[in-house]
Amino acid sequence: MSTPSILLIGAGGYLGGPVTRELLANRSRFNRIAILTEESKKQKFAEREAEGFELVLGAFDSPDSFKGFDIVICMLGNHAMKCQPAIIDAAMAAGVTEFYPSEFGDDIGQGDYLTNRYFRDKHITRQHLRNVAKKNPGFNYTFLISGGFIEFALHPLFGMDIDKHTFTFYGAPEKQEALTAVHDVANYLVESVFLPKSPSQERIFRIPEGNYAWKDVVATLEKVQGVKYTCTYHPRQDAIDAQKECAEKGDVDGELAFALKSIIGDINVVSVLKPWDNDKFSFKPATLEEAVRKFFEDLKRG
Repeated sequence: MSTPSILLIGAGGYLGGPVTRELLANRSRFNRIAILTEESKKQKFAEREAEGFELVLGAFDSPDSFKGFDIVICMLGNHAMKCQPAIIDAAMAAGVTEFYPSEFGDDIGQGDYLTNRYFRDKHITRQHLRNVAKKNPGFNYTFLISGGFIEFALHPLFGMDIDKHTFTFYGAPEKQEALTAVHDVANYLVESVFLPKSPSQERIFRIPEGNYAWKDVVATLEKVQGVKYTCTYHPRQDAIDAQKECAEKGDVDGELAFALKSIIGDINVVSVLKPWDNDKFSFKPATLEEAVRKFFEDLKRG
C-alpha cells in the first residue's frame, strides 16, 4: 500500500484539525484523503474541501460510504464512541484493511482502566476489532496511545481554569499523567500509517511525550502566564461518590466526567505503561512548556 486512500470520521472534533493539516502536509503520500460527513454538515468542512479533501456524504454504518478506501481513522467523542462496532462492520464489508479506533489517550488495557466507566465503549470497540480480525486475516488495526492531550490538561474538565487561575483536583498533586501535544499526536498518527504492520494484526504505539505531575502542570502554567494559581485538592473518593450520584440521576455527562476524574486522581495508576515507542518515529515531540506556550500563542491569534 504505497499510496493508501484514507477516510476520516469525526474530523470536526478537537483532534480533527491537526490531523487534517498533517494529512495535507503529506498529501503526496496518499492516493485519496477524505472526510465522511452528512449532507447537513458538509458546510462545516468547506475549507478542508477547498484545500484538497474529498467529502464523502453518507452514513457511517453503510458500506457504500467506505468503498475505495484502505484506511479509516475514527476520532469520535464520548457519546458517539458506541457507534464504532457498526462503523467497523461497514468498513470491513467495503474492503477497508486498516482501522484506527478513537483511542488517543491513556493505556486502557491494564489495571483499573479495565473497569472504569469512562472507557467502557472503548473496551467494547477493542473486543469487536479483535473478533473481526480473527475472522479476517487481511484486516489490521492500530491503537495510538498518547496519554492525555497537553491542551486538554488545561481544560475545565480536568479542573483547570486558565482565566480564573485555579485548579481543582480529586487526588494528590504528585499524581503523574502521561501527556502529549495534540499536534504531535497528529504527527504520530500520520507517520504510523507507513510503519510495518503487526503479524498479530494488532499494532499498539505508546507515544507520550512525558510523564508530568499535576503540580508541575500548574507550575508550568504559572511560569507561562506569569500568575499564581489557587489549587484545591479533594479526596479521590469524592469523585467516585459524585460519579455514582450522577449515574443514579441519569446524568451521563456527569457520570463520565467524574469517572475520568477518579482514575486520573488515582496515585497507583500508571496512565501509559513503558516501554514507549517514540524512537520508531522521525521527530521529537514538544515538551509540556513548549506546548503550553504554543497554546496561549494560538489563543492570542484567535
